[in-house]
Amino acid sequence: MKLNKVLVSAAALSGIAAAGTAANADTVSVKAGDTVSELAQKFNTTVEAIQKANNLKNVNFITVGEQLNIPTNDNTQQQVQQPQANAAQVQQEQAAQQAAIAQQQAAQRQAQLAAQQKAAQAQAALQAQQAAQAAAAQKQAEEQAAQQAAAQKAQQEAAAAQVAKEQQEKAEQAAQAQAAAQKQAEEQAAAKKAQEEAQQQAAAAQAAKEQQEKDAQQAQQAAAQKQAEEAAAKKAQEAKESAVAQAAANAKAAQQRAAQQAQAQQQQQKQQVAQQNTQQQAANNNQQSNNNNNSNSSESAAKAWIVAHESGGNYNARNGQYIGAYQLSASYLHGDYSQANQDRVANQYVASRYGNWVNAQKHWEQCGWY
Repeated sequence: MKLNKVLVSAAALSGIAAAGTAANADTVSVKAGDTVSELAQKFNTTVEAIQKANNLKNVNFITVGEQLNIPTNDNTQQQVQQPQANAAQVQQEQAAQQAAIAQQQAAQRQAQLAAQQKAAQAQAALQAQQAAQAAAAQKQAEEQAAQQAAAQKAQQEAAAAQVAKEQQEKAEQAAQAQAAAQKQAEEQAAAKKAQEEAQQQAAAAQAAKEQQEKDAQQAQQAAAQKQAEEAAAKKAQEAKESAVAQAAANAKAAQQRAAQQAQAQQQQQKQQVAQQNTQQQAANNNQQSNNNNNSNSSESAAKAWIVAHESGGNYNARNGQYIGAYQLSASYLHGDYSQANQDRVANQYVASRYGNWVNAQKHWEQCGWY
């Protein structure tokens, strides 16, 4: 409060004390910057009168918009008998009110600072929580990616194993089918041979039977002729004996010829079967040779293809832990990075994992590695 306001307030108090008129009251709406002491000075009354008229607990704390009853022309002679003391009291009250306002403002600023600090701490905690959640999510995503990669690799290996198994089963089935066909052909040849031999034996028996019947008929005719021609009995007997002997000789010769023919046919069939077996063996050998040549050519081509895609044929190539033309793990080579050891280890690795280089190339084309 400025000094001139204090002097004016003191003069007003002196005037009030001298007047001693009857009490009146006005209603005032508190505005920003108003104080009880200023209102008392403005309306020529005292702080105690305003406090009493409004039942104020703290004269240093009033709010904007608050309605205050201001007593005017009240008998304040007893309160203003000492104007100088009242002026000093006004100054003390103003100082106390300003101190209260400053204390209130400081408390408000302190509360604002505490709220801002609390909000900053909450924001920092939220950011830390979000960072932790993001790290956990990233870790979970990496673990899921690793699991998916492992599952994909296992599926690819299982698929490659299944393909190799199916190829092996097909090869075994083809071999079994070929063996069954060969066995069936041999059985058919043997059956045909047995049938032909049986037919030949039946034909020989039929010929012998016919010859015997013919001989019997001739003997009957001879006997009839003997009975009819008693005069030529001797000659007929000789003729009969001669005919019988000739017939027996003819029958024997026929049997011998039939046996010889059967033996010749059997020998010829054996020769044909042996010739067929020889031709089949030669064809199998040629096929095996062609298969071996084709297999060796395919193996070499597949091996060269993998080397070209892995290192460009450079036996000194390095990619982290992978060494040489085949990009083998260093643990496989055991410190020996020579070309001969790389070739040997690569052949062992492919044979144990894929069976051959052709299968290894197929796996590489499907998965991008072998």
